[in-house]
Amino acid sequence: MTFDPRPPAHLPDDDRIARLDARFGELAELTDALLRSLREGAADPALADRWLAVWREAARGEAVLNLIREVERERQENQTLTEISMKLSSTSAIEEVLRTILDSLRQVVQFDAAGIFVYDREIGQLEIDMLVGYEKSERQVLYQKFQEGVKVGQGIVGTVIMTGHYIYDPDVRRDPRYIAARESTLSELAVPIMARGEIIGALNLESDKPDAFTERDRRSLTAFANHAGVALERARSDRLRQHTRRMQEEITLARRIQTSFLPESTPDFAPYDLAGANFPSSEVGGDYYDFIPITQNDMGIAIGDVTGHGVGAALLMANFRACLRIESRNNFAVRAILGKVNDYLYETNLPESFVTAVYGVLDRQNHVFSYANAGHNPPFRLRRDGGAELLTVGGLLLGAFPNVAYEETSVQLSPGDVLLFYTDGVTEAHDNEGNEFGAERLRTMVQKLRNHSARDIVKQVSEAVREFQSVEIAQDDLTLSIVKYD
Repeated sequence: MTFDPRPPAHLPDDDRIARLDARFGELAELTDALLRSLREGAADPALADRWLAVWREAARGEAVLNLIREVERERQENQTLTEISMKLSSTSAIEEVLRTILDSLRQVVQFDAAGIFVYDREIGQLEIDMLVGYEKSERQVLYQKFQEGVKVGQGIVGTVIMTGHYIYDPDVRRDPRYIAARESTLSELAVPIMARGEIIGALNLESDKPDAFTERDRRSLTAFANHAGVALERARSDRLRQHTRRMQEEITLARRIQTSFLPESTPDFAPYDLAGANFPSSEVGGDYYDFIPITQNDMGIAIGDVTGHGVGAALLMANFRACLRIESRNNFAVRAILGKVNDYLYETNLPESFVTAVYGVLDRQNHVFSYANAGHNPPFRLRRDGGAELLTVGGLLLGAFPNVAYEETSVQLSPGDVLLFYTDGVTEAHDNEGNEFGAERLRTMVQKLRNHSARDIVKQVSEAVREFQSVEIAQDDLTLSIVKYD
């Protein structure tokens, strides 16, 4: 009978394993028999031939089994990556996807601890996104080190992110780059995480055995890192969309708050012609102007600019407006009104929050404007003869310091005089070359328009500023008001 050492290809894997076990058992028996015959000095050629045939079959069977194991590993890895891809296409949370990646990776690569690290380019530091295999105390140590600041180029992970190349360290005890968190770690493998051709992080494996990882492990880790990159990029895009949506909602709310506290209409206060306008920027600041009826012959005139943008600035402006209106009806002295408003804002607002403002009272019976300037852009008094003066008397900005004393003064108005109030969004508007609109340009333009109505002056100045400013440069709110003595 002729012996065929090739294992039948049709046998299932379990049968191949059983047959291989039988061959190894037979090989052991043949080895004992062959040794006995050699010791007895009567070597049996047939026995030697049989031993060689069984040995060849066993060796070939072992190679086949290794191939089967490799194919099975490939199949399992592909199946796992397919499952991860399905999760990525679903609405699964980023934490769930990353957890699935690390849990699935354990099915094809043996490791004791793993971590996903991301690179924050804004601060130039690495952050921990997810860890597995770390004890609580080890996690605390690692988080503490990263909170203190691990930059690109530091540690094995930082070096991978800096260079874009994988690092395999068969013995971390000899590598000074290793950031020790697990005392039992002996070997480490880290590969970069890429997204759209950009390095955004690293996937890191640790083993309690020296030289634990193979080239096959490195290829598997790289495949999983690619999926982690997709997940992290999607999460980053989702966070950006959510941030943009929240910002838009905040801008809408801030604009609604701001608009609700601006004058709905201009009061009739002959012989004075009043007008004002506010054009919020894309970010919405805290600009404010107001006409506050006090008595039949007295009108409060206010303009202000609050620090910051968004809802916070709008709320601070609303707070300032409410306080100013209350105090303007309880006090007649402008300096006293601003002193009380300042103390209130100082006590109730955050330290970095303050207001610049001009507040004054227009007496139409005596044609006197009494005012105080609290750190704001000085308004212009433009006279009929072409002369101009700045209204600068006052004191410090509001809400920054306690117990501020404000100085007030009065201006005697004459027919044809124009009072021009504005915020820095008007004079500091920039064109494409970085040039400012400027206070002098503003003054000259209003002087030329002095024979127009207050409303028309506001309209033409606003249009001129918006036409002047660049759409590519972030601009501030535009706010101005006109008081014209006809």
